[in-house]
Parts: sequence; structure tokens; C-alpha cells
Amino acid sequence: MATKTRGRSLPSLLALVGRALLLAPEAVPLTALLCIYLAWRTPLTALLATLLVIGFMIRAAALHAARALVERGRADEASALLRLALLLYPWSPEALAQEGFAALQRGDAVLAETRLRRALALLPGQPAFHAALSGALLDLGRPVEAARAAEAALDLDPRCAVAHLHLAEAGRARGAAGHIVEERLRAGLAAAPGPAAEALLRCVLAGHLLAERRIAEATLTLHGAEALLPRCPPPSQAAVRFHLGQILCAQGEIERAQEYLESVEALDPQGRYTAAAWRVAQL
Repeated sequence: MATKTRGRSLPSLLALVGRALLLAPEAVPLTALLCIYLAWRTPLTALLATLLVIGFMIRAAALHAARALVERGRADEASALLRLALLLYPWSPEALAQEGFAALQRGDAVLAETRLRRALALLPGQPAFHAALSGALLDLGRPVEAARAAEAALDLDPRCAVAHLHLAEAGRARGAAGHIVEERLRAGLAAAPGPAAEALLRCVLAGHLLAERRIAEATLTLHGAEALLPRCPPPSQAAVRFHLGQILCAQGEIERAQEYLESVEALDPQGRYTAAAWRVAQL
């Protein structure tokens, strides 16, 4: 029994070590340099080790700052930092994925797909990468592939709310029955990790309920989304306000719709919804 347990744990241990080296490749040369320095204490070895540590710290700081900028909707600034991180280590799956997230936020679905596929090739098994790829494929008008990417995310994490949302949207684009789309959206709502995801899912669900002429349910769901707005970060607020504006336009509440649509640019001037919100507001 002990032998079998060790046999099963060895591949897992090797996979863990491989992932650690992929995320922090500086560990191997740094360890080697430290061993050499302890044996011979040469100034050149100390200098190389110091430069390696500095490079790692710069890369880690760039990744951390870029992640925070993406969350605040400042995708262009994040991209500059990510280019620096990739210059220091071109095979960083985290930097590639963050660049994909930033591209998706700007509305550049082609670049987002490229970066996210590279990140997944280097580091498979990341539900957030698959879910983001699904969103890029939806933007590119490829719902079949988008559904596959969303399903891959849900296989890894059944509570990935964004994957539920994208799977619902892919299903709707492929002509899925209304109750199936609704089930997906409600599953996403049940799994929503915070106000941003919940507000967006509520907006999409409200639009779906309106299309099915379930006005009372749609209105209640919409009010729930509006109540969550103050708790959402700027890029998420922009997305939610865009969807609210569209729904209110469809309901004939033009003044309220324009208020939401006109606020999108101020919240996320570089975002994917800014130009679309302006176009809808002019109708």
C-alpha cells in the first residue's frame, strides 16, 4: 500500500516542482550560483547571483502592479509592465495570461486569444485562463469553441461564474433552448464570488427574462444589479452600466439608459464597452 501511495505521489510531486520552476525559473541558476559562491566565493559569482535576484524582483513587481492595473481598468499601463515582464522571461504563463486579460478588457479579442492560448500551452489546468479564452472566442463570433473553453474551465472549477456566463452566451448564440440558457445563468449567479460577477450575471439574466416576456422577474433582477453597482470596481461598473443601458433602452426608459451609457467612458475610457456605449446612446 505504501509503495502504491509513493508511486501515485511521485508524478504529483514532479508536476508541482515543474510548475514551480516554470513560474520562477530563476530558482535553478540562483541555487547553482549560491553553491558555487559558497565553494569559491568569487566576486563574479556574487554579482551574477545579485543580478538574478534583482531581475526576479523586477519581474515579480511588474506582474503584481500589472494585475492591479488590469483590475482597475488601466489596461494600457498594465500592458507596458507586462512587456517588461515578458522581456525578462518570455515563457511566463502568468504574464501571458495577464496580457490576454488586458487585451480582452480593451476589446482586442485576437490578441487575447493568442496570449491566452500560449499561457495555457505552458501552464494547462487554469480555469481562469480557459474562462477568459472563452470570452475572447465569443467576441470573435466562435461560439462552438467558446463553449468548449467554458466547459474546460468548469471541469476544473465547477464554481467558475464567468465560465457559466460564457457557456450561457455561447448556447444562446447557437440557438439553445431558453431554459438551458437560464439554468446556466442561474448556476453562475449561485457561484458568483463577488458583487462584480453577480451584477453582470444579473444584467444578462434580466435581458434573457425580458426576451421571454417575464417582465416582473426581469425588473426585480435588474434592481438587484443596480444595487450592486457601488461595490463594483470601475471596469466592472462600466460593463454593468453598458448592459443596464441596453436593457433600459429596450424598455423605453431612454433618459435612465443614457445616464448609464454616458457614464461608461468616464469609468473605463480604454475599455471594450466605451465605443459601443456611445453608439447606443446616440440612438
